[in-house]
Amino acid sequence: MTALPADSKVETGGVLAAKRRAVQRRYRTIVVTGQIAVGLSALGIWELAAGPRDAPGTLIDEFYISRPSLIVDALLRWNSQDILWVSMFVTLQNTLLGFLIGVGLGLTAGFALGTNRMLAEILQPYITALYSIPRLALVPLFMLWFGIGIGMKLALIASVVFFLIFYATFAGVREVDQEMLDKLRLMRASWWGVTRKVTIPSAMTFIISGLRISLPYALVVEVTAEMMSSNSGMGFLLIRSSSQFYTPGVFAAIFVMMVMGIVLTGGVAALEKKLLGWKPARERD
Repeated sequence: MTALPADSKVETGGVLAAKRRAVQRRYRTIVVTGQIAVGLSALGIWELAAGPRDAPGTLIDEFYISRPSLIVDALLRWNSQDILWVSMFVTLQNTLLGFLIGVGLGLTAGFALGTNRMLAEILQPYITALYSIPRLALVPLFMLWFGIGIGMKLALIASVVFFLIFYATFAGVREVDQEMLDKLRLMRASWWGVTRKVTIPSAMTFIISGLRISLPYALVVEVTAEMMSSNSGMGFLLIRSSSQFYTPGVFAAIFVMMVMGIVLTGGVAALEKKLLGWKPARERD
């Protein structure tokens, strides 16, 4: 059998790669088109099925589920009153600040205990006990310590994010190949060199998973705190609309928070692609 020339192999490989990219683009186009079609169909059915109780053709009273057109009206009203963007900013600001605090503490503790087996075994029962406390049970205590302002919200968010990041980082550090670490130590590699070149890259997949899980939780905790004690933010708009039986406002607040969650999750996905771009896509999850 005659071997192909090197140039022919390169050309064949390029053609196959181009075909794969074309197939992937077509697949992605079909998926996005399907997603848009499903979303528009659901909104159309919702708009047609809901309406005033006595109106002909109404299947569900709009008092309970509102309608997309009424939700848009609520968003436009909040925008004209300069409420919408300010509330979104407050919620995002508190969410990200509390998230960053929790991530910093979780990464530090995860690396410290992951690289020190004895310390991890000593502190393990206490960490488990703290993790078992329902976060909402800490709200009265945090109110006493930090008041009802931003301090309480940041502490509550950080307490949730900390444990999720800590356990993810701890697991990632403990999964590092010990044989490789022993070889590097025999070669007298520095602690920072081992950490930078082996420990962090090996644990990064676990850390990214922790970030992906904890960021939506941070948003949920922030909104919950705003609903309990706040006069600003999306949680405040939600609870105010509910107390006024303003169903379009409730759904409008939920819609905005859903979009915020999607944007935040997209940010983590972009970070994952940047930090783990060297790994095949199927190995990042």
